[in-house]
Amino acid sequence: MGYDIRNAFQYLARYNERANREMVATLSQLTDKARKRDVGSWFGSIHGILNHVIITDMNWLKRYRALSPESPVLTDPQLDPPNLSWSHDLHEDFEGLRQTRVFVDAKIRAWFAEFPISRYAEVFQYHDSRGTLRRAAAGAAFEFLFLHQTHHRGQISQILDTLGLPNNFADNAAYLEGPGD
Repeated sequence: MGYDIRNAFQYLARYNERANREMVATLSQLTDKARKRDVGSWFGSIHGILNHVIITDMNWLKRYRALSPESPVLTDPQLDPPNLSWSHDLHEDFEGLRQTRVFVDAKIRAWFAEFPISRYAEVFQYHDSRGTLRRAAAGAAFEFLFLHQTHHRGQISQILDTLGLPNNFADNAAYLEGPGD
């Protein structure tokens, strides 16, 4: 596989899926109470951060529908759960978050396998979480998806460090040797 921007995003989707899988495995060592304990982050707890990232990822996948309204990846009804809202958790339980994380990561990988490189510079419109109409180049919006997740995995990594729980899922250099999936 040569290095071009589409391959780069496919690589990021694989890395993202793997890092999330490793993060969730690490977090499964904690009790539900520990995952929901307020740690002073913007989203309160590890559970709150996980919930935020999943909702954000689902919202971005839905925004990408403007680029490809007929995409079987993006039109999956599971991306439109009835309780998708910033005002409450998507799932109260860790297993529900884990299953949804696996589903969303698979959708992200499928999207980057499907979307043509020739359209990465295409500008599309979407509404942000406040309802404001925005415009973005597809490639820039794709970068944001991964940067947002990486940022929050770093937050969770730091929280785990303070708890003394070993973790390395925030280290992208560990994945440079190959896809590992």
